Amino acid sequence: MSSLGVRLPSEFIFLGLKTQNMFKTIIKTALRVFWKERAYALLNVLGLTVGITASMLLLIYIQGEKQYDQFHSDVDRIYQMMENQDYSGTVFTTSANPGPLKDAMKEAMPEVEHFAQFTWEQERLFTNGDQSFKETGRVASEDFFHIFSTKFIEGSKENSLVEPTVLYLSQSLKEKIFGDKTALGQSLSVNGWGEYQVGGVFEDVPTTSSMTFDFVMPYEPWLRQNDWLEDWGNNGIRGMVKLQPGVDHQAFNEKIKGFVKERNEGSVVDLFLFPLKDLYLKGSWEDGKQSGGRIVYVRLFSVVAIFILVIACINFMNLATARSTKRAKEVGVKKVVGSSRKQLVFQFIGESTIMALISALLSGLFISLLIPSLNELIQRELTFSYQNVNQIGLLIGVGLIVGVLAGSYPAMILSSFKPVSVLKGSFKTSGWSNGIRKGLVVFQFLISTFLIISTLVIHQQMEFVKNKNLGYQKENIVYLPIEGDLANEQSAELFISRVLDNPSFTNITVASNTPINIGSSTSGGYSWEGKTDQNETLFNVLQVGEGFIETLGMEMLEGRTFDPNLVSDTLNVIINEQTAKAMNVEDPLNYPVTFWGRTGKVIGIVKDFHFSSLHQNIDPIVISLRPENANYFIAKMNGNTEAGIGYLEDLTKELNPNYPFTYRFLDETYENLYRGETTIGLLANYFSGIAIFISLLGLFGLASFAAEQRIKEIGIRKVLGAGILNLMLIMSKGFLVLVGIGFLIAAPLAYFFMDNWLGDFEYRIQISAIVFLIAGVASLLITIMTVGYHSIRAASANPVKSLRYE
Repeated sequence: MSSLGVRLPSEFIFLGLKTQNMFKTIIKTALRVFWKERAYALLNVLGLTVGITASMLLLIYIQGEKQYDQFHSDVDRIYQMMENQDYSGTVFTTSANPGPLKDAMKEAMPEVEHFAQFTWEQERLFTNGDQSFKETGRVASEDFFHIFSTKFIEGSKENSLVEPTVLYLSQSLKEKIFGDKTALGQSLSVNGWGEYQVGGVFEDVPTTSSMTFDFVMPYEPWLRQNDWLEDWGNNGIRGMVKLQPGVDHQAFNEKIKGFVKERNEGSVVDLFLFPLKDLYLKGSWEDGKQSGGRIVYVRLFSVVAIFILVIACINFMNLATARSTKRAKEVGVKKVVGSSRKQLVFQFIGESTIMALISALLSGLFISLLIPSLNELIQRELTFSYQNVNQIGLLIGVGLIVGVLAGSYPAMILSSFKPVSVLKGSFKTSGWSNGIRKGLVVFQFLISTFLIISTLVIHQQMEFVKNKNLGYQKENIVYLPIEGDLANEQSAELFISRVLDNPSFTNITVASNTPINIGSSTSGGYSWEGKTDQNETLFNVLQVGEGFIETLGMEMLEGRTFDPNLVSDTLNVIINEQTAKAMNVEDPLNYPVTFWGRTGKVIGIVKDFHFSSLHQNIDPIVISLRPENANYFIAKMNGNTEAGIGYLEDLTKELNPNYPFTYRFLDETYENLYRGETTIGLLANYFSGIAIFISLLGLFGLASFAAEQRIKEIGIRKVLGAGILNLMLIMSKGFLVLVGIGFLIAAPLAYFFMDNWLGDFEYRIQISAIVFLIAGVASLLITIMTVGYHSIRAASANPVKSLRYE
């Protein structure tokens, strides 16, 4: 027993020393090989560094996207209240709910722990003494802070949002208004709403929240001013539900599906809950079902990140196996002196892992430098820090995986050499090995070509979107909110007349919303003789002032525009082509209609125009002359933008001194509809370029090695009279065939995936043959230039030097 107790530690010490010596040997050998083959080591490190950097940036971006709304405690029990509205077979999904839903559901459904109703973002002007602050926030009911996880710095969430004159501020807004002073109990004037007291200060909403706000005001005062919301048939408020622990939300969805229909005869609404944790990534709907959303791009860039790493690994494999003859004698000698194949595999994988870890460390530096630029591009606040254990662990993990994957195949090839053949000098690389290497080159360029085609298609679609005729003019159109003193009828009329007196403007009108964001609709509110109960078409609603059609350059197909001199036109409406079709009458022009309680007629039919993104069809719309309900001034400028905006600012300060001057251009708002796709297009450009660059590094190394291996053949051909172009063709032919095969496989795959992506747009381009022609020519030119460089060098060398020892 005693001898056993003495022997075990010594065996462990021996094994430890043996392992330590083995690692030292691997590191020494690796450093010796790296120094001896400096050029190829540099190519490998550069390729792996670029690949790991690009992949890590994408993984950090993906990680950031997946973190949205995950900060809520009990996030698995929090759900957005949603509706599917069925209009004659067309299902429209919305997060807008009727006002009575909250109280009715809390009373009828014991599964509901909390139910908060809240508005979309709203702007309010806060006044403290002689200072004014225009801020964005929400109106919410009393359960809001019990669902939305927010830490209070001053005050408490208990009994919050109960008192009608008590509001709550974010830490940033509190510091902006009160500085370092305590805000609790302080008074603020809220324009249009009276005096409020500060009931609490909460930490700023995390940047990973899909819902943002800098203040929260109580629900009851807002509801009193919007009593239309008390009707079960009107949807104008959002709801968030927190279920009791253990409640199956799918079973609960079945239970509440017909909740509104039971309380509102003729309702087309089916309710359902959607998990808050999935709302940011999967909040896109088609025909009543979740479809697409940001999750599509998260998956896409996950694949791109893997592709880039694979391309970098393929580079390493190809260069390592291509130069296998350089290390054949080393392997033969080591096998003769007793090294096993397992030891050799371990050695070669160790070398590749060391190289990958060096590349990973370099990648960390590049990521730190590139993160600010990535944040600026995608408008996020992603971070990378060596102090972040998870990120460093991910970086090292990626390095180890890349090292093992990249080194495994070369290790198997190199360790399989037979020492007798190697030491006799009769060693040749196998056709199987060469075939695998060629297959890897094909796969590498398959991915690169796929990314080139995808990038071109995305670019063409974004250009199509940018230049699409929307049915109205969006250029040189500026709009600004009607608020404060400008909401007064006399002030608004004075504002309009003063704008028209300025030569920088050709027209001005007012509207309830811009043509890009209508934001209002009705089903039963628009009717006509012959409308059946089965016709549940959803009509978008736009309330405008005189000159709306003219200001935006819309085209009238029939009838006329509104005449402010005709009092009867306040009863009449203008409709678009889709509304005319939905009415299904022989001649809708001058047809009697009733719109929100006013009976008039259709005086004009405007040509269909796009008032939402090109992802959606053009829907029916009803335009009425009701300037009293307008929220925006919309002005047409003559191109003198700087002078015009300066004039608007001075005029606004004169007529509405308490409010800051704010404005937007219509074309910029339109471009924001596609900010996601535009960002994705830019990211695709950059990372496709990175993938191509890595592929070129590998091709550069292989071409260099091929030229080195065939230097004597080139010398003989040159002596026999071959020209440089002929030699270039001989050298390039093999690579061009491989790139061509990659293109032939990539083209149909890219067409399938990009046609599917374009399917999310109702208005889209058709993928043309020119895209594939450009991608193919680009791949060929890149190959010719890369291989051609080495071909020219080899062909330009003095054949006497290459044949000296023959």
